[in-house]
Amino acid sequence: MAFFTVVWKYTDDTELIDKARGPHGAHLKELIGAGSLRIAGPFEDGTGGILVLEVAGQEELKPLLDEDPYVAQGVVVDTQIYPFKPVLGALAG
Repeated sequence: MAFFTVVWKYTDDTELIDKARGPHGAHLKELIGAGSLRIAGPFEDGTGGILVLEVAGQEELKPLLDEDPYVAQGVVVDTQIYPFKPVLGALAG
């Protein structure tokens, strides 16, 4: 399994963000239940958020992100993906 840090930048359209927030949260809870999403949260200024996912490889990552309502409904305007190797803390193995 591999870890990836996903950094999302959001649109400035707060109405769109508010509309998609509930379905987005439900999607993230599904990913947590499946064991793929390890931690997630928004930036305090509301401009984006970070997800840390554990999946078999990057090819498995894209569909999980594309299914998220924030992506599908246009809340996410930029995505940066970084392979991540936890060496300290709860995710270190």
